[in-house]
Amino acid sequence: MSNELGQRGEFLFSTIITRFYGRDTPIFRPYFLGDKWPLVDFVVELLNAGDVTPYFFAQVKTTRSGYTKIDKRLRVHIRWDDMRKLALYPAPTYIVGIDDVWEEGYIISANGEWLSRMSSFPTTFPLNEPNQIILWEEVKEFWTTGRLRRFASHFLDPRWR
Repeated sequence: MSNELGQRGEFLFSTIITRFYGRDTPIFRPYFLGDKWPLVDFVVELLNAGDVTPYFFAQVKTTRSGYTKIDKRLRVHIRWDDMRKLALYPAPTYIVGIDDVWEEGYIISANGEWLSRMSSFPTTFPLNEPNQIILWEEVKEFWTTGRLRRFASHFLDPRWR
C-alpha cells in the first residue's frame, strides 16, 4: 500500500503544481524522475522564465495519517540522513508534504535548513497560488543572480532552525 500511496502523492503533486489559477498555462513543468535519483522525485522547470531555464528539485512525501492535534502539522517522517543529503543539493530543493485524504500539498525548503530528522511536516506554506508565485520568483532569482551564494528560501520551518 505504501508504494501506491507514494505514487498517488506524486500524481497529486503534478496536478497541484500545474494548476492554471486563471492563467493560459501553468507556471511549472514537473518531470518525474522515478527510481533514477535516490532522494528527489521531481525536477521542476519554471515556464516563461526568459532566456534561462530555472528549475528546482522536489521530494514528495504522502500520508493518509492526518495532522498533529496541537499545531496541525502533517504526519510524515523523513530520516535525518535523507534530510542532510537533500540539504547538500546545489540547487533549490524542496520537500512537499501531500495530504492524500484532502488532496492538498505543502512545501518547505530543504537547502541547508535541517538540523535533525523531521517527524511532522509544517502546513505553513500550502502549494496554493500565492505560494506558487513566490516559489517561481524565488527559483528564478536563484538562477539569474548567481548560484554560488548560499540559497535562502522563503519556505522555512522555524521549528528546525
